[in-house]
Amino acid sequence: MRILAHQKRLFATIQATPAATTASKLNPTAHSKGPSPHVTPAAALRLAVFPQPGLPQPVPAVQVVRPGLPSLNTPPPASYALMNPDKPTWSARAKRSGLVAIKRGMSAIWDAWGVLTPVTVLQVVDCEVIKSRYNKQCGEYMVEVGAVNEHKSHRVRRPQLGHFRRVCVTPKKKLTEFRVTPDAVLPTGTKLTAMHFVPGQFVDCQAKTTGKGFQGVMKRWNFKGLRATHGVSLSHRSGGSTGMRQMPGRVIKGTKMAGRMGGKTRTVQNLKVVKIDTEQNLIFVKGAVPGPEHKYVRVSDAIRKGWHGLTFPEGAQVPFPTYTGSTKDLPRELLAPPPKSGDKDPLARARREVEK
Repeated sequence: MRILAHQKRLFATIQATPAATTASKLNPTAHSKGPSPHVTPAAALRLAVFPQPGLPQPVPAVQVVRPGLPSLNTPPPASYALMNPDKPTWSARAKRSGLVAIKRGMSAIWDAWGVLTPVTVLQVVDCEVIKSRYNKQCGEYMVEVGAVNEHKSHRVRRPQLGHFRRVCVTPKKKLTEFRVTPDAVLPTGTKLTAMHFVPGQFVDCQAKTTGKGFQGVMKRWNFKGLRATHGVSLSHRSGGSTGMRQMPGRVIKGTKMAGRMGGKTRTVQNLKVVKIDTEQNLIFVKGAVPGPEHKYVRVSDAIRKGWHGLTFPEGAQVPFPTYTGSTKDLPRELLAPPPKSGDKDPLARARREVEK
């Protein structure tokens, strides 16, 4: 593997360290006889981010792989400290951070009146705040969130390894950012769980839709198609005319035609959180969520409901900026509060009609 000149200068400290000392500390049993192996810069950086089980922490020569980066034993920089008060309170103007969940599939929940509610099961796995920053271009605070730990070092590129090592966080498979208000900024390393949301609140779910490949206009745009009987030959499922003749004499941009279907980012708004499983970190959302199973979903507070102050149920205690307590003393399942007409049978009218 070729190493550029500036990379050689960056890792001069590692190469200057005696190889025998480095090899003996990393693996005392390997190469006991003969010269010790050379620790390449890429291997040193991966050992710093992915410590091997049963082996001691890398030697100081490995901790200075890249100048200007703190070691894994040092706390995060002061710029990543919590910028909000000690006990912030939620308000309708506040915008909290979201989290990244994994779609596990769909299920159904029966309520006390026997009404079946279809739900989508979302699981929060290793969700953690990577860093917080101020975006000068849009003038807003951004919180970077990662999910699902990556335990295989060869799947993470060196720039990403440096990014995670700079903030002393385990490398993640999925990264995304959320816009927040200054009082909702989270410090680096904050754990995000399913308790970040409140049962009964409304959320927005964003994900990439399932790809369908190249499809015709009848499936892609719900066209009616041409006649299936007389007067049509070999064009029953075609889109028909695509424009005028002389004026303007061209096909207008944006005309619906056959093409690739699906595979686009879509957002479903105002989905109600029906139930939360505190033990398995599951969020049960009423309705459908875009994308196939085992794919990532961005979940955040409903923005349109927030304009009217209806995101959270009445009298709910909002975990602001996030939930930091323990879930050991909480029940495993937290259900959404019943609607205002909870004592009224929603199927009473249907039952009366059946009796008639």
